[in-house]
Amino acid sequence: MLRDADPAGLSDAELVEAMVGRAVPPLPQDRKSQETAAAVVELRGVHVAGDRGHAALRQVDLDLYPGELVGVAGVAGSGQRELCEVILGLRKAAAGTVRLAGKALHGQPRQAIAAGAVGVPEDPITDAVVPGLTVLEHLALAGAPRGRRRIGVDWRSAAAAADRRDATARLRMAPRHRVLGELSGGNIQRVVLTRALGEPAALVVAAYPSRGLDIATTRRTQELLIEQRDAGAAVLVVSEDLDELLSISDRIAVLHDGHLAGVVRPAETDRYAIGQLMVGGGWAA
Repeated sequence: MLRDADPAGLSDAELVEAMVGRAVPPLPQDRKSQETAAAVVELRGVHVAGDRGHAALRQVDLDLYPGELVGVAGVAGSGQRELCEVILGLRKAAAGTVRLAGKALHGQPRQAIAAGAVGVPEDPITDAVVPGLTVLEHLALAGAPRGRRRIGVDWRSAAAAADRRDATARLRMAPRHRVLGELSGGNIQRVVLTRALGEPAALVVAAYPSRGLDIATTRRTQELLIEQRDAGAAVLVVSEDLDELLSISDRIAVLHDGHLAGVVRPAETDRYAIGQLMVGGGWAA
C-alpha cells in the first residue's frame, strides 16, 4: 500500500492502489471473440417507446453473447434505460423482435428471470426499494422459492442465501435487519449489486452500477462484472464513464438519439471517437 505519496507523481494504477489499499491487477486486454456462440440476447429492428410516448429506441440491432461484456455509451437520455428494460422484459418493444435464450420476449420479466437474467436498475431508490422492507426481505424477493400455493418464505434459508451472496460480492453490504429505504444511496446500491452479482447469472444488465460508490467499491463492482463475464454470462453495462467502459468492455455500443450509432472494440478506438458517435458525428450504423 502506498502512503504519503505525491499524487502528481503517480500513474493511474498507482493512484488506484493508494486509494483502494491493495494492488489492483490490470484488466485483460486481449480476449477472443465470443460471436461464434449462440447469442443470449438478439435485438432486430427494435423500436421502443419512452414513458412519454416518444421513440426512445429506433431500429436497433444488437447481439449479446455468452462470455462477453458489452458497454453502452451515450449522452443521457439516448435510450439507455429503454434498452436495459426491453432486454429484461420490463418494457415491450413497439416493433421488431427481442429474443432471449432463443425465445421471443414480449415484455415478460418472468421469462427473463427464468432464463437467468438479473438487473441493476438506473434508479435503485425508485425502482428497487420497497418501503418498509429490510435488506434481507429485499434479497429474499430475488430468490424466494417458487411454486408454493401459500405465501411464505423459509427465512433461515433466505438468511443463509443472503450471507452467501454477501460473502461472494464483498461489497460491505448493510446488516440484514436494516430497513433498506432508510439507508444512504451508496448503501442501497451495495445491496442491489450484492443481490444481482452475488450469484452466477446467464445475463447481467447493469445500468450505471458505479453511481454513488467509493473507488474501492467501484473497483470491486467492476471485478464482479468481469467475473460474471468470465463465468459465461452475457453482461451489458451502461456507464457515463468512458474510461470505465474502455477498461472493462469487450465491445462498446454507442447510442445517439435512440439509434445505435456504432459498435466498437476498445483496442481499436479511443474516447474521442466514441464521443463523436455519441453526438451524432462519424455515423456508423
